[in-house]
Amino acid sequence: MALTSGGNGRRGFTLVELLVVIAIIGVLVALLLPAVQAAREAARRMNCSNNLKNLGLACLNYHETKQCFPQSTTQWGWEARTVECAVSKTPANLNASPPYGYNGKGWIVEILPQLEQAAAYSRLMEQIKKDKTFGARSNRGSGLGAIEVRDIVSTQLPILTCPSDSSATPSEEQWYWDAGGVVTATTSYKACVGDTLLSINSVPCSTTVDPPASLQTGSPDVHNTASNNGLFQRTSIVFPISIEMVTDGVSNTFLIGEGVVSQDFHSAAFFADGDWGTCSLPLNFFVEGVDTQTLKVQLWYKTRGFKSLHPGGAQFVMGDGSVHFIQESIDTLTYRGLSTRAGGETVSIP
Repeated sequence: MALTSGGNGRRGFTLVELLVVIAIIGVLVALLLPAVQAAREAARRMNCSNNLKNLGLACLNYHETKQCFPQSTTQWGWEARTVECAVSKTPANLNASPPYGYNGKGWIVEILPQLEQAAAYSRLMEQIKKDKTFGARSNRGSGLGAIEVRDIVSTQLPILTCPSDSSATPSEEQWYWDAGGVVTATTSYKACVGDTLLSINSVPCSTTVDPPASLQTGSPDVHNTASNNGLFQRTSIVFPISIEMVTDGVSNTFLIGEGVVSQDFHSAAFFADGDWGTCSLPLNFFVEGVDTQTLKVQLWYKTRGFKSLHPGGAQFVMGDGSVHFIQESIDTLTYRGLSTRAGGETVSIP
């Protein structure tokens, strides 16, 4: 008897069924991808928050020892003399060399021991003791090209790096440290000098990149350290800031906030002009559509505000060590009030 094939053989997918399955998979991927991206950003934001928390604790531990917040010191002779003039109320020779102690060291250097970087701190301080300064270009201090601690100043510390900011890497583009191809580590975190207004009178304004007109006029200039009204100052060696001076309350005053390195080429981690931000500019104000050189030289004053690549706002650590995410839609007066140490504003964290 001849054998015949059975009627229960497996039938393959039809083209229509295959297309339906592919469409379903596509829909699932489209639904899951934003959730995955959101989860990754949440993890990055938490990491960033931990960085700020640890920086805040380091500053408070420093304060407990030194009775003041960490100090930054300019290496520019004219600025140092301007500060001294403002304090002493007597005329100063702005062309004179920086007085002793004005060495260009930023507040981040001051807290390196509290960040378990005591060896790096010791080497940096040895260099400062030797050269009296480690500044910027050769005509601005001793010159970075000659210093013997390039390995330290180019080391990117994870605690200074927001995971959401891919531009927070060692850079040879940092203003006043970019000559001679010198690579410096960068920082995503800037000390708050208050809501001191930037000097823009001598720089032409373009309507495409200007901050709101209400924030473009006024005094004082941020370069006048005597007028900085936050928990930090550009040159705090003259009169350090202590908690007792914060009459607005440390829990209502910004200590350190976020910056974006690709938007601010004054982000060299260990130097006094690369470690501060001002609330005179709106939160998350980005300068778009200009080349790097223009951003560094002509429009630098528009880049010194706080900002982040976290959607909707940026994170700050307050004077009491607590960390908060501040929405970019925050009221301007509230935002600026949170940046001053003794402005008398009645504000609280939204």
